[in-house]
This record gives sequence, C-alpha cells and structure tokens, in this order.
Amino acid sequence: MVELAAPAGVDPEDPAYVENPVTGERFRFHSRPDDPATDPLELDLWATPDMSPLAEHVHPRQDETFAVVSGTVELSRNGVETALVDEEEATVEADTPHTWSNAGDEDLHLRIRFRPGLRTEAFLRDLAALARRGDVGPDGAPSSLQVAAMYDAYGYDLLHLASPPLRVQKVLFGALAPVASALGYRAVPVGGEGASRG
Repeated sequence: MVELAAPAGVDPEDPAYVENPVTGERFRFHSRPDDPATDPLELDLWATPDMSPLAEHVHPRQDETFAVVSGTVELSRNGVETALVDEEEATVEADTPHTWSNAGDEDLHLRIRFRPGLRTEAFLRDLAALARRGDVGPDGAPSSLQVAAMYDAYGYDLLHLASPPLRVQKVLFGALAPVASALGYRAVPVGGEGASRG
C-alpha cells in the first residue's frame, strides 16, 4: 500500500475525505447532488505520481469533466491520449471508453464533475474500503467475484469495463454473482462500511 498524507488544507477526519492507499488516490467530495439522477457530483482528487489508474472503462449515462488544478494528467479517450496541465480541462462524454493517469513527477490535483452524479460517490467509497482492507490486487482492481458483487449492486449503467464487450461481461459476471453472494461478497452503499466480503 501507498503511504498517503492528506493534501494541504484538508482535514483527514472530514467525512467527505476518502483515501485509497493502493491506487494512491485521495478524494474530497463536495457539491453533492440533491437528485443523483439529474444533478452533478463534484469532487477534488489527488493522485500520487505512481498511482494505479482504473482500467479503461465506460460511464454509459454520465459525462465526466476533468479540470486540472495542478500537475499533468494523461487522458485517454477511445485510445487517443491527451496531456492536460494546470487550468486545462476536458470532458469525456457518456459512453466513451477512457482512462487517465498522473503523467507528472508530483501529485496531481484534479477537480472532477460527473453529470449526473448517480451513485458514483458510493462506488468510489466502496473501492477505497476494499483497498484499505487489502481486498484488491496491487493495481487496485478487485477480484472477479468482488466485481460480480459490485455489478450486482450497482448495475452496468453506472460504470463497466471497456472490454470485453458488455454482453460478454453480463454473461460472465451474471454467472459469478450467485457464487459471490454465497461466499459473502457484497457491496454496501454510502453510510455503511463500503464493499466487503463476509
């Protein structure tokens, strides 16, 4: 795990602040949506230089805007890479395969907006909770059984992997979901302990 320090000016005891010690990401949620189905979610995100980026993925119903506060982000959209630096921003439109990483030598600070917010905060909190318990791989990815449990809880319209094709993912993880449930894998929404097993 990465030893993380709270960013300057951020209280690590603030309930809006969350750390993922495996991926090297820290989140502070704000401007939470009154209606998650229509209103945006905004958050600050800090990422270490050796962060582990999320696998290429798709938000079927959300636009995601990356605004760089400081540092350099390498944003990949449909396989096309773009470097963004201080005060630049870019929006990944819904249903676009994408991923991103810290392309600099120092911490990256992003302001991110998901429109609409949906259950994104709960999902990110669950991933961070898994990481804190050591229930993810070195790259921060949960096991296939845990992914099946999370798809079962969140569905495929919040986020899904860019590959294999979605229909294949639905068959694969749909078959794994009952096994995951029987073994105690589950996902808990905001207010609980995050995603967990047992």
